[in-house]
Amino acid sequence: MRRLAITVVLVAVSGGASAQSADDCYQATLRTDDREIIRICSAALQSANLDDRTRSITVSNRGLGYLRDKQYDKAILDFSDALVVDGKNPFPFNFRGEAWRELNNFERAFADFDQALRIDPDFTGAMYNRGLTFERQGATAAARAEYRRAIATRGDRALDTWARDRARERLTALGEGPQRQEPQRQEPQRQDPPRYDVDKIDGGSDRERR
Repeated sequence: MRRLAITVVLVAVSGGASAQSADDCYQATLRTDDREIIRICSAALQSANLDDRTRSITVSNRGLGYLRDKQYDKAILDFSDALVVDGKNPFPFNFRGEAWRELNNFERAFADFDQALRIDPDFTGAMYNRGLTFERQGATAAARAEYRRAIATRGDRALDTWARDRARERLTALGEGPQRQEPQRQEPQRQDPPRYDVDKIDGGSDRERR
């Protein structure tokens, strides 16, 4: 489940010759060999022709390889480097939060998920990850609230749909059936949230390839 959560939201890179190796990095993240992700993305980063946005995405995608391979310290370094180049991309914040959670540093995990949500208030994956983090802490009521919040979002990216489905599964696992899910009453502050054009935030990437 975690592997799909990580893979489904990756950002693709398109463009000219220098971007092709960056696209190879992206394509590697869609497969199951975590070490191959790291190898291919590291090779792509050797190119001197990557623009800042492409380099940020490629570093972040390599970080996913480290995250999936449970090399959490290296993953955090890559996500942090990606954010130095592009601090308005919510994806590295969300992924870095996952790494912090796996290291049981819940305070930093929540800080990163919250920052992802400041950039994109409809980032369903970050809400779902907040729920998982509350569960890890044993805060079941707070986890349920985050899952209901995720279900109430309207985002149409692959990550949004996936995270809503997983949030429903977690609510069921926690003993809350669909008939009891009433997000419009339990989370009134999330009704009609401000919408952000994520394609503009992350520089115009292909929404369908996330």
